[in-house]
Amino acid sequence: MKRLSVIIILLMVSVSLFAQSKSERYEEIEAIKIAFITKKLDLSTEEAQNFWPVYNSYQKELMLLMKKRREERLRTDLESNDKINLDLAYESKMLDLKKKYKKLYSKTISAEKILLLYQAEREFREHLIKQLNHRRKSTNK
Repeated sequence: MKRLSVIIILLMVSVSLFAQSKSERYEEIEAIKIAFITKKLDLSTEEAQNFWPVYNSYQKELMLLMKKRREERLRTDLESNDKINLDLAYESKMLDLKKKYKKLYSKTISAEKILLLYQAEREFREHLIKQLNHRRKSTNK
């Protein structure tokens, strides 16, 4: 029942996202993601106060890293092998970032909740992908 209510909320908000600008949609998706993670982790007030600043910092670092990676992929002055090596280097940097923040998370929430966080992020991503695919199919008909 809990999962069904989360899915229904996500579906209702997903429909409203269609009519918004790109930045508004991004902010709305982030708000939904925060609500989704909060519900999944069932954080106490104290845990939430300590966890969210760390998580937001992680998100900022991750977005910066992904932006740099996209920029590198657009470079035309590199050979294919160099692009592959750069991409692998970014994968390594992302893994290092995840390891760094796993340690920081462990100072604010339990290992069980860290695991739930990873699962919630994955579930949320999968849901967004399904929504996108559904929209693409419905607009192509």
